[in-house]
Amino acid sequence: MSALEYAIGLILCLVALAIVLATPFLLAHSRSLYDHGPACWWCHPRLRPRKRR
Repeated sequence: MSALEYAIGLILCLVALAIVLATPFLLAHSRSLYDHGPACWWCHPRLRPRKRR
């Protein structure tokens, strides 16, 4: 196995692990009982607070 194949496999495994770990949090957030409204930066990523320079 070449180093490139190893790196691609490692990256794919890390992405899959991140997806598996994030899924329960995303499901819990989307099924919460209260209405998040348009101020929820998780549901509306374009409204994410930006750092000031």
